[in-house]
Amino acid sequence: MVVRTATPPDGPAIAAVQLATWRATYQDWLPEVVAGLDLTRTADNWARAATADGERVAVAEQDGRILGYAHSGPPEEPADTADRELFALYVLPEAQRAGAGRRLVSDAVAAAPPGTWLVWALERHAPARRFYERQGFRVDPLRTRLWRGLAEVRYVAPPGPRRHAT
Repeated sequence: MVVRTATPPDGPAIAAVQLATWRATYQDWLPEVVAGLDLTRTADNWARAATADGERVAVAEQDGRILGYAHSGPPEEPADTADRELFALYVLPEAQRAGAGRRLVSDAVAAAPPGTWLVWALERHAPARRFYERQGFRVDPLRTRLWRGLAEVRYVAPPGPRRHAT
């Protein structure tokens, strides 16, 4: 498996991963959002994000097939105290638990200047929350928000090496 910087031609493959993972993760909670995901528009958005200043989109690829992606950059909320935000991390369901997620997080951290990281996870999505905790992120008990009507929990990770458990 190789983790590399995404390029605009990766847009359709990243969009396909997004659709597959959103179906697996959000179908029961947000069926109208999943049904409304437009592959062409999403692919175009990922192609643009691949070259956005200050942001990083990386893909995990095996045998020429993109298995997952990570999107990171400066925090969306300008007043946030974190230095970097992991906006999205998705790995195809059939490729999960094989190291792609860990490698994508490591890549994001290594590619950025040292600093504090944050990521938001759905409160009810226990597998994602356990994954982030294994990567060294800790719940910020004072910060929650709604994403498409669902509660999210803020996780932070201080500067320094991450614990990359299996």
